[in-house]
Amino acid sequence: MFLMACFCIWLVLGLVAYLEYQNKRQYLTTLITNRVSFAVGNIFMNHDKGRSIKPFLDFMEESLVNTEFEGMCISLYDARTGKFIDSMGAPRNMLPTQFENEVEFETLYDGSKAQRINNVTLPNGEKMFFCGRRISADGELISLTYLPENPHITNSINSDLAFWLIIIGAAVGGTILAYVITSHQAKNVILLHDFARRAAEDRDFIPMGDFPSDEIGDISRQIVAIYNARMQANVRREREHVIALKATEEKNRTKRMLTDNISHELKTPIGIIRSYIDMLLNQHDMPEQDRIHFLQKAQQNVERLVSMLNDLSTMTRLEESKSSIQMKEIDFHQMVFTFIEETLASGITKNMDIRYNLPVDCRITGNEGLLNSVLSNLVKNSVAYSQGTQMGIELLGRSQSYYTFAFYDNGVGVGEEHLSRLFDRFYRVDAGRSRKAGGTGLGLPIVKSAINTMGGSISVRNRRGGGLEFIFTLPRAKDGEATEVSAPKTDAPDGQPEQA
Repeated sequence: MFLMACFCIWLVLGLVAYLEYQNKRQYLTTLITNRVSFAVGNIFMNHDKGRSIKPFLDFMEESLVNTEFEGMCISLYDARTGKFIDSMGAPRNMLPTQFENEVEFETLYDGSKAQRINNVTLPNGEKMFFCGRRISADGELISLTYLPENPHITNSINSDLAFWLIIIGAAVGGTILAYVITSHQAKNVILLHDFARRAAEDRDFIPMGDFPSDEIGDISRQIVAIYNARMQANVRREREHVIALKATEEKNRTKRMLTDNISHELKTPIGIIRSYIDMLLNQHDMPEQDRIHFLQKAQQNVERLVSMLNDLSTMTRLEESKSSIQMKEIDFHQMVFTFIEETLASGITKNMDIRYNLPVDCRITGNEGLLNSVLSNLVKNSVAYSQGTQMGIELLGRSQSYYTFAFYDNGVGVGEEHLSRLFDRFYRVDAGRSRKAGGTGLGLPIVKSAINTMGGSISVRNRRGGGLEFIFTLPRAKDGEATEVSAPKTDAPDGQPEQA
């Protein structure tokens, strides 16, 4: 940038100096030509008046010493005979070849005719600043004028020292100014160049260029800002892409696992049913008691298949039709009371006692069918696996928007390594004992999906003193009472609403 600026400055100043030199040379040439023509015109005028020419030539020769006309020669000849008449300076008889072929005669103000040319070389090699031939108006006299280049003429053309000082000063000043400007702009260019190089080589590069406070600096900062915004957008897009891929992979993995689990769970009862039917078909003399026993076993496995298909249907409905499930205000105290009475009457609890501790003003927003399914699956889970004597449901606390409940039993609980997977589909702590108990492996996943569908959350932990404790939240009805309920503050799970 600096070299280009210097080249342009010196080129412009050089053109200015050249044009000034040419103009000055042209002006001086015109001035000298006019003065020579005037002098020759005076000689012709004296000739026309019959005056002697010699004194005038001597006067001119003396007066032109140390001037631009020093060394000038004017020779006079008779136009008819070619006889030499007189001269100022040493006479010369040769003319430039251009006079014969290129330079035409022109008629001057006094009627004389002249040929004039500047900056020519005579046949003998002598350089002339001016050379001319002139014929008087009466055609009797010819003058040949020669003005060689001399130091006076050269000095007159080149002697304008002030002009050259101005040119040199402008060149030096322009060079300094170009250096200052280009060095300032070069900082932006260097920073941008470094930014572009590092951005191309390092994807993790974060530009922090300290650009000057000017227009190019502002543009550079905008470019850096655009680059940073684009890189951040790319990072977000890549992160979202990775998350989407992981989500897709997890979904596919879950789908494959679910398919494998369903296939595995269906094969067992179907295989048992098939075996019993084959035995009944192949043994015609089977005792009636054995036949009834095998039919009952087949029926139990059919019921297990029906229960599994119903549970799968419930899971599908919860996952695909969440928005279509109707929610309403429910008196949870009254609903739990009715559920416990019906459960005890049905004998599902076997030898286990069931209790509840809920305030009478406990009103929630939910779906009664889903709530009954939640409670029924929790009860069946405790009866089948807890080996306890008691289960129950109680209110732990409430916040402005949620109630927090606990469903517990006093059984044996489960190992800590199993707690995080109890809500996985078809997961069993003890697969053999679970199948004997008739479970499908979908009860607790249905509980979690139902709670989540109603806007709550659920977790599980081992209860102090033995057994399991399921902690779940349900939304409070908008017109619910605001009275606080006291409850123990111990063992509350993280992330649950604050206790009353």
